[in-house]
Amino acid sequence: MWGYVYWPWGLVTVALAFLGPELYALFTNVRNTLSYYCWHELHIDTALRPDIHGLAWWNSLLAWLLFIVVITAHVWWRQPL
Repeated sequence: MWGYVYWPWGLVTVALAFLGPELYALFTNVRNTLSYYCWHELHIDTALRPDIHGLAWWNSLLAWLLFIVVITAHVWWRQPL
């Protein structure tokens, strides 16, 4: 029963805590957004040249792909990963 209350409120809280400042930055100063940080620091916008990426870029890509696979398998296919 506790999870029926915790997860919806937790997800809404995290979404608002992230999306509020992110949307404000998007309309006022795009350099304060998470996407700009990723583009600038990890050079994600230069994905057509894999030879120039550093360890941070590869780690972030691996973490993102792993997260997508694990969440998809766990939530939609009910696999305990």
